[in-house]
Amino acid sequence: MPKQAHNTAKEVAVGITRPEFSMSRYRFVLRCTAVVVAFPVIFLVILCATLLHPITSVRTNFRISLRLWLNVLDWVKEIPIGYTFWVRYQAPLMLDTIEVHHDD
Repeated sequence: MPKQAHNTAKEVAVGITRPEFSMSRYRFVLRCTAVVVAFPVIFLVILCATLLHPITSVRTNFRISLRLWLNVLDWVKEIPIGYTFWVRYQAPLMLDTIEVHHDD
């Protein structure tokens, strides 16, 4: 039996590419997964907060429930918890009360 000639050329894999690993995307997916898994508990906490104090919830236009949900979303987005609620609902009121002085 004749010996087969050894191929000295390098084999090149074509079409096999692995996507780059993104740590930020990985953490975002993990946080979203945690929210999906814990969603029943999150929903029950918001529901209990609303039902235990129904009159307060109606008076404050469900701000407590809204604040809890926005805190969950802030955590998923990796921004300081409470920031979104503050920017949307508290900061505009604070800015309205600040007197602006202009030099004439």
